[in-house]
Amino acid sequence: MSEAGEAKKEGSAVAAIIGWGGLLAFMGVFAWLIINQIRSGEIWIGKEPEAIAAVRDSKPREGNGLTLGDMLKGYSLKVRDLKTAAGERAYVGEFSWDASQKNGPEFEVQLRWKENQRTRVALWRVNLEKGEVRPQGTEATTLPKRAAEGTIGD
Repeated sequence: MSEAGEAKKEGSAVAAIIGWGGLLAFMGVFAWLIINQIRSGEIWIGKEPEAIAAVRDSKPREGNGLTLGDMLKGYSLKVRDLKTAAGERAYVGEFSWDASQKNGPEFEVQLRWKENQRTRVALWRVNLEKGEVRPQGTEATTLPKRAAEGTIGD
């Protein structure tokens, strides 16, 4: 009976070693993944000015080679020659940029400005790693055309 008992102990030890070894290997891989995710996110912390610059420096096809930032500078000058429905001089100005990190290299860039008495907001998604600038919604999509034409939205 002592031989059978010893064989049972050996089997239990091997199973325990395999079990604990597998758990240790899983923990190592899991820790490596988590650390890389944290590092990846930290690389992009504080890059909001670069995200804003990416939108400002983008060249919409309506701009004839001008950057969006240059188009916006001319926008307020073009519009002031227009009249509102009330007969007053039109106004476009008070441009304010903001950006927030969403996930790793993904940022959301927001532009706020005034058109007459109305505050408008345009959003872009920017991927700094890929160099992509994607307008989100009607305001961001139509702004370059309105700026190029010097017209005010509805």
